[in-house]
Amino acid sequence: MPYQSFEYKTRHCKIQIWHKDIAVKKALQILDSLSFLHDRHAIRRILNSICSSGSFSLALFGIAGPTLRFNEFAVCYNMTHPTYIEIVGELYRALDVDVQKYPRTNTTHSVCKNSYDEALERYTRFMLKLKKNIYAGVGCYDRKAFENEFDLTWK
Repeated sequence: MPYQSFEYKTRHCKIQIWHKDIAVKKALQILDSLSFLHDRHAIRRILNSICSSGSFSLALFGIAGPTLRFNEFAVCYNMTHPTYIEIVGELYRALDVDVQKYPRTNTTHSVCKNSYDEALERYTRFMLKLKKNIYAGVGCYDRKAFENEFDLTWK
């Protein structure tokens, strides 16, 4: 039993990035364990994993298709939702700051060049915003929401 007019009704999804909720929430847990100062490459890799499809396959591959109904128990996020595009852009901007430490003269404290404190504050603020939006369900779809959004009928 296929979706009627699936390709036509979801045509703009081909440039969107969709992930199952478990993958997105697992990525958030991993990000929480990483250091902004020491793990920037790992942070960027994790962000890339949830903000890209990771391949050139169809955007909804394994989630829904003309003959694949959106799983009744699945919950998926559209990571190309405008909220996430803005947040992830700000996270990348924070990660781009040069965070090489150098010792301050006549003190045991260290500081970082290129507005490290501002970058860390931006990163922390936008990570919190990302988590709030994920857990609030922004861009989140279950079967009913997905079929309603795209006016799909399983026949």
